[in-house]
Order: sequence, then structure tokens, then C-alpha cells
Amino acid sequence: MITNAKKLRIYSHHDADGIASAAIAVFVARRLGLNYDLTIRNQLTPQDVLGGPDVYWFNDMGSARLKEMRNVNGVVTDHHNPVFYGTHYTENDNNIYQFNPHLEGLDGSISQSGSTTTFLFSANVLPEVSAVSHLPIVGSVGDLHDKKFGRLVDTDREVMLLAKSMGIVDVKEDIRYFGRSSKSISYMLRFGNDPKIRALYDNPGAVADFMVSHGFERKDLKTIRWIDIEEGKKEELISQIKGMLEREGQDSSRLTGEVYELTGEPKSSSVKDIRDFSSLINATSRKGKPEVGIRLCLFERGSTMTEALQLYSDHLESLRKASKTLDEAEGRSVGRVLYYDFGNTLENNITGTVATRIITHKKVPQSSVIMVMANLGSMKKISARISLQLSEKVDLSLIFRQAANGLGGSGGGHRNAAGAIVPMGKEGEFVERINELVNDIKSI
Repeated sequence: MITNAKKLRIYSHHDADGIASAAIAVFVARRLGLNYDLTIRNQLTPQDVLGGPDVYWFNDMGSARLKEMRNVNGVVTDHHNPVFYGTHYTENDNNIYQFNPHLEGLDGSISQSGSTTTFLFSANVLPEVSAVSHLPIVGSVGDLHDKKFGRLVDTDREVMLLAKSMGIVDVKEDIRYFGRSSKSISYMLRFGNDPKIRALYDNPGAVADFMVSHGFERKDLKTIRWIDIEEGKKEELISQIKGMLEREGQDSSRLTGEVYELTGEPKSSSVKDIRDFSSLINATSRKGKPEVGIRLCLFERGSTMTEALQLYSDHLESLRKASKTLDEAEGRSVGRVLYYDFGNTLENNITGTVATRIITHKKVPQSSVIMVMANLGSMKKISARISLQLSEKVDLSLIFRQAANGLGGSGGGHRNAAGAIVPMGKEGEFVERINELVNDIKSI
């Protein structure tokens, strides 16, 4: 179907996993010499799922919308919870082949990302796609698949090992805080949160004193990066930080684990670390230029990197504004649900980022469902997060889909991270319904 397509329409999600998936699909389309169009979406629109004479390829999205599709001839490579548990969907004049880890008994929120699914499918279409085997790692890390165990697991891991064997990716045991190659050490330690060092967290003075006590010059603290320092000094700092965590009664084992680096990037690069690279391509998409992130994924640098770094700076400014708005906002509680409705004061493509920030940085009960809302035309965009502990008992994607569908909207996602779009004015009912559905689960 793909190789014989006269016109291939590629649709991908707008986060890092979706951009990595899109880059894989573009790589395949180019190598096969196909005529293709690429569309990056936050959510599929009703028009997107109507189909037509062309071949459609949905990446990192589509499984939750399969039953809404009409006259679609194509492929879905996704990892979100599907509405149809089968590999070939032919109802409503569709001819859709679905590839999704949930069909194989794997958890798409930890075992296999959208980009890994797209890569595995593509390997059967074009074996030379192994040349971009770093991209599933970019997508998987962007979707935090390495968070729970401190490393990638299951199918994500198999692809990572392929990329390692090809010399595209290097795997190291190191500190796992964000910003190893893109931020200064002082910034990295100040905002490291898994685990959070209470003595240092968001305390620049304490961080500076800690670094100076270990031989660093105060003037260098805003420029030197973790990736720049020699191994012996890293081991010394890790040992000291683990001691601090243990004295605070925390699990110090989460401080270190696997980190993944791009061998093709020089050590001086701000995206040597794959987590930093993932954050960069995510920013290009959030600022409306996903094609820049895709070009980076496909090895373009130079002016492309310059533009990407500017977009990243713009994205950080948007997040700073969002943080200020969040600090001034009052969340509302309905039972277990804590929600923030920002209306038009928050960019609707960062609701998920803000929800993650709330559950990561604010003191909220482990049993809470955190929701962030923003206006999206005549609809309300809703993103939600729950703790990993609660996700052992609650599948957020299923209850979001159920509640949204009952209100004329749509929803889906993963066990611990989900989203929905509902008609404006229905968000209050949605919140109440989510609270009811969570409370219906007897084991909580």
C-alpha cells in the first residue's frame, strides 16, 4: 500500500514522539521516491479522518479515532490505547492496517513509543531505515518511557540496541537530570526533580555554595555543563548528591541510570544528550515550525540548528509566561480532580506541558487527577496527568475517551497522561464525569 501510493498523506502528532515518527515516515517516502504531503496535528480534525483517493499514514495518532474514520485507505502506526483491537479495520468503507503495541500485549506508555512503532513498520518497508534508528530513542525519551526504570525497556530497548550496534547512539550510566548537554550544571541541579534534592531545589544560592565547595569557580557556574566535567568529578558529585538524598529519606537510586547520546554530535553540541535533542525538536513544533525539527532529525544542521535554537528560546519564554500565569492561578477541586482553566491566557499547545509541571513541581496528592484547560476555537482543550502510582489502578486514557465521547468530544492517550477536546461549555460536566469514573474504581 505504501510503496505503490500515487500520493501519500502523512499525519503525525505534534510532540517529540510525533515529530520523530514524522521524520521516519518522510525518510521512507523520500527513499521510495513517493509524492507525499506532511501534516502535523495536535488533534486530528473531522476532515482529516474522512479519507479519499490517496493513501494515509497516521503516526503516533489514529488508534483512538479509528471508528470515526470514513473511506480511509492507509496505515496507522500508533501506541495510544486503541478503540479497535485488531490489525485490519474495514468498517465504514475503510481499509486500514493498524500497528499498535497494545495489540501485542505491550503497554504503549512505557514499552513502545509511536516512533518505535513507526520504525518497526518502516523496517519492513525499507530496511535501510536503520540509518535513522536514533529517532525511536528520541521519541521514546521524549515520551518519558525511560522514567519508571531509569532506562528504556522492551521494544524501545531493542531498537535502542540496534542504534547502539550501528554506532549511531552511545549508552552511558550517568546522572539522569534534564540538561546534561543543554544547561549549566547550576541550572540542572537547581531544577532536577526526579528525585528532587530538597536542599537544592530552586535554591540558586545553595546550589552555588554546593558547587564551590567541590572546587568549582563561582564565575563558571552559569556556563559549565555536566557533560563538560571529567568522570572523576562527576562520580564525586553523584556520591555527594546521593548522600543528600538519603539524608532526606529519598530513593537515591533514581538519580543515575541510562542516558543516551548522539555519537554524530560533537561534545560541544547542546543536543549531544538525546533528552536535550528531544526537547529541542518538541519546541520547534510547539512554536509552529515542526518542519525544522524534522530536518534536524534527518541530520540537517547549520542554519537549521540556528533556527531551532531560536524557536527553543521562544518556547522557553512561552513556558516562563505560563509559569507566571500558573503561579497567579487558583486551581479548582472537584473531588479527586484539580483543574485549571486558563481560557485564552494559555497557548493551547502547551496544556500538557503545564499539567506535567504541576504534577512534578507542586505538592499535590498522589491520588489527584491534574487537568489543564485552554480555549481551542469553539472547543475546550484539556490535558491531564496522574502519578505513576495512581496509573497502576486507573487508565486515564480510557476514562477520558469515555467521558469526552459522551459529551460530543474526543479523548484518549495513555494510562498516566491523556487529553480531550470537548465543546465549550461542557468542560464542567467533563470534570464531574472524570471524578465519578475515578471514584467508581473500587481499589483506589
